[in-house]
Amino acid sequence: MKVLVTGVGGFIGAHVARRFLAAGHAVAGADDFSSGYRENVPPGVDLIEGDLAEPGTIAALPRECELILHLAGQSSGEISFDDPVSDLRKNTVSTLNLIRYGIACGAGRFVYASSMSCYGSVPDAPIAESATCLPLSCYGVGKLAAEGYLRVYARQLPFVALRMFNVYG
Repeated sequence: MKVLVTGVGGFIGAHVARRFLAAGHAVAGADDFSSGYRENVPPGVDLIEGDLAEPGTIAALPRECELILHLAGQSSGEISFDDPVSDLRKNTVSTLNLIRYGIACGAGRFVYASSMSCYGSVPDAPIAESATCLPLSCYGVGKLAAEGYLRVYARQLPFVALRMFNVYG
């Protein structure tokens, strides 16, 4: 299987790529290295360096891909207030570009690293997946918007959105 892992230079992306390579899959990885590190990219990954909000980077991705794991993006609610346009490009525009890429290349599944920030301030824990989303940051708004685009295109590209919170290891 041919897999695309975005954010391959980051903590999660590098580990996910390593697991797919170990299982014998072909892995392409994309990263702009704005927060990830080249030394994290596992040997054997076909690396595409660039900004996924840019059409040229999307054009450089492999023409065939069965699974897209979109783990790249800006991940700070606080930073999103400093430059909301950059946050929108890194988290929403890049996702829309990858959705369109996934449809064009015939991918069978799209896995999206969303965020608990979609929920905003929730008084009760644990948070039910069905809880109303009222994001309180530009970051949360962008992540929720990206999920909306995934729902719009879900008939053409099945997806799962993982609303992660403080991943560590």
